[in-house]
Amino acid sequence: MDSGPNSAERNEASHKQQREEKARGPKEQRREQEEERQERKQIRQEEREDREQVRQEEREEREQVRQEERGDRKREREKARGEEESSP
Repeated sequence: MDSGPNSAERNEASHKQQREEKARGPKEQRREQEEERQERKQIRQEEREDREQVRQEEREEREQVRQEERGDRKREREKARGEEESSP
């Protein structure tokens, strides 16, 4: 069996491929970790935005209730004034 240059070239190519795969391993791992960090960051951002949206809606509801209460009080005062004016 001849182990000539073809065998040596194949052996070298195989080693080179293994080295590249080894080097790619940590790179790929770092890339995946970065992707996961970005995903977590995006999720946190979306959660913050959701919480802010809820707070904004609650503020708007409270303001609407306050305006309705002001209107009710104003109508009650006007009604009371109208009754006072019509009283002898």
